[in-house]
Amino acid sequence: MSDEGFRVIIADDHAVVRQGIRGVLEEVEQLKVVAEAADGDEVLALTKEHSPDVVVLDVTMPGKTGLEVAKDLRDTGSGVRVLMLSMHDDPEYVLQAVRAGADGYVLKDMAPEELRAAVMAVFEGREYFSARVTHQLSVGLRKELEEEQRRSRLDSLTAREIEVLVMVAQGHTNRSIAEELGISPRTVETHRERVMAKLRIRTVAGLTRFVVEHSLDQE
Repeated sequence: MSDEGFRVIIADDHAVVRQGIRGVLEEVEQLKVVAEAADGDEVLALTKEHSPDVVVLDVTMPGKTGLEVAKDLRDTGSGVRVLMLSMHDDPEYVLQAVRAGADGYVLKDMAPEELRAAVMAVFEGREYFSARVTHQLSVGLRKELEEEQRRSRLDSLTAREIEVLVMVAQGHTNRSIAEELGISPRTVETHRERVMAKLRIRTVAGLTRFVVEHSLDQE
């Protein structure tokens, strides 16, 4: 750290929010707010001009979003640390921020001392996610893993098995499926058993839900 401390840019499209953040952060003696930005393009321009150590970045802003700015900063290799600041704790927002290269993610309703701690943490090279965000990140990752597993199981089905799956979900009997596809009821039953085994679903209701979730009945 230089004698003048470390440098921070605050980015939010609301002036009153920026003023509040500045007031909180300027209580940290070794920290200097060098600029404020109201939109994504301004963040990038000011970062180039001031070479900050940390950018406190709102997720939703006019022009380039905070997520897009975080990705741009990462891709340019600027080395600036990014702390995302948001009113959203939705798992998808948090996952997108991590993918974009954010070093931390905190919520706007946090206590002032947590914001100061978060900025210090990312400046020092550590990651910082508030407790509620950490939980949502866990939820998001779990959902993402489950979706990958479902997609993998879907990919394991043959074209014929998918045809049988959709027709079962639509309420067709083995005999009507056999007549429609020109195969025997016994073969339909074999396909049906394989589908259930591959998808790990044992009920028609579960198969129907799977078909709807993956829009298979619209293909």
